[in-house]
Amino acid sequence: MNEQDLSLFEEYFQLKHAIPVNIQPGGDWQSLPNFEQFENDIPTPYKIASEMKGLEQTMLRPLRQLGDVIEPLADYLKAQSRKIDLMMNYILQAQDEHDVKLNTTSFGGGGFTLFSEQVFTLDSWVKCKLFFNDDAAAVFCYAKVCKVETLDNGSNYTFVFHRIRDEDREIVVRASLHLQSKQLLKKTQEKSQ
Repeated sequence: MNEQDLSLFEEYFQLKHAIPVNIQPGGDWQSLPNFEQFENDIPTPYKIASEMKGLEQTMLRPLRQLGDVIEPLADYLKAQSRKIDLMMNYILQAQDEHDVKLNTTSFGGGGFTLFSEQVFTLDSWVKCKLFFNDDAAAVFCYAKVCKVETLDNGSNYTFVFHRIRDEDREIVVRASLHLQSKQLLKKTQEKSQ
């Protein structure tokens, strides 16, 4: 892994957790589309999902400042938001392609790792779809295969995000923090039993 890729990858926390990811080879590194071409390639459901997540965060923030007086309205809006999340999750699941589906071993705002018997070429780029089912979110991005560790029955791969929108990176970071808090809560509960 070169220094620049290592720096991008390590800039964000990595959570050891399996999430579904679709990976399709894109080509050699020199053929990586520019950011404008990448944005044109993002399927509409991913654009909608990102925008909805952003709106939800923006709209609920002012309500929290109003305190207990507004709590029933906030609860109602959270329920409406949950219904929309369920519908969005259904739409995004239709984007999940089982013939290119793998699971990560870790992920974070800089990229992800996984084990696969499928061969990915070092320093090539791939199209990725990451699915965060607990958060009714998914992210479409391009990543670089920056590290390959060959084993007897497959390889461990490290992918670094190189074409990802800021709002989508925020979704990845938020999902990793959400899952980490769930893991910590579970450990605390197990220790107290």
